[in-house]
Amino acid sequence: MHQAAKLLSLPLAWLTCTCAHAQQSEPAATPFRPTVTSGAAISLPGWLELELGGQRLGGHGADRRSSLPYLLKYSFNEQWALLLGGDARVSSRPAGAPALSGMGDTALTLKWRGSAAPEGTSYGVEASIKFPTAGTGLGSGERDYGLKGIYGLDIAEGWHLDGNLLATQLGAVDTGQGRLQSAWAMALSHSVGPAWTLAADLSGTHQRGAADTAQLLAAASYALSPRLVLDGGLAGGLNRNTPKWTLFAGMTVLLGQLH
Repeated sequence: MHQAAKLLSLPLAWLTCTCAHAQQSEPAATPFRPTVTSGAAISLPGWLELELGGQRLGGHGADRRSSLPYLLKYSFNEQWALLLGGDARVSSRPAGAPALSGMGDTALTLKWRGSAAPEGTSYGVEASIKFPTAGTGLGSGERDYGLKGIYGLDIAEGWHLDGNLLATQLGAVDTGQGRLQSAWAMALSHSVGPAWTLAADLSGTHQRGAADTAQLLAAASYALSPRLVLDGGLAGGLNRNTPKWTLFAGMTVLLGQLH
C-alpha cells in the first residue's frame, strides 16, 4: 500500500490547500466509490472528475493481490457520461510462484441515467468494454463486454438503497465454463450529518462451470470539502470461493471544468 499512499498524497495535498476556503455552494464531487454497487447518479456535467484508491486482498487460498484502481469521469449532460477506469498498477503473489506486477486492465463505460424516474427513485444503464491491457498473468488477456442495470430508492430520510444486475460476456474461460457471467449487488447507505456517509454492500457472481462468489462490504466516506471526498472500508468473503478479506481506501476529486 506504499505506492497507493504516494499516489493519493499528491492530489490530496493540492486539494486540501486550494479548498481550504471553499464555499458550500461550490461544485461538488459525485463519488461512485466505495461500494461495489453502482448508483444511477452521474458526475457534474462539463467537469472532469477522478477517483483514486488502493486495495489489498487475500485469504481463502486466493493470491495476495494489491492494486491501485482509478476512474476518470466526464458527463456530457444530465443523462450521459463516459467513464475510463482500471488498475494503474497491480501486484500479485500467487502461491508457490514468483510475484508479478504491472499495469492492470482498462475499461471504457458509457453510462445513461433515466430522466423520468418517480420522486425518490432513480435508474440507469451502463455498457462497458474491458480491454486486456494488463501484463501476462495479471489479467485474462481477452476483451470482456458488460451490461449493467441500476435502480435506486430513497427508503427514509437519509437512507438510500441501490441495486444492480450485471451480465458480462467473458473473452477467456476455462474448459467447461460458460462465457456469460452474471453478477448482482445491493448497497444501503446512510447520510450522517453534512459530511459523513456510511454504507453496507452485498454482492456476488454466478457463472456456469465456476464456483459462485459472495461478499459483504462495510465502508464510510467523508467530504473533506465539496470537491474532495475520502473513503475507506473492508470486505469479507461469505464463502471459500471469495477472497477472505479486502481492505481499501481512496478519494473522489472534482478536478476542473472542461466547458
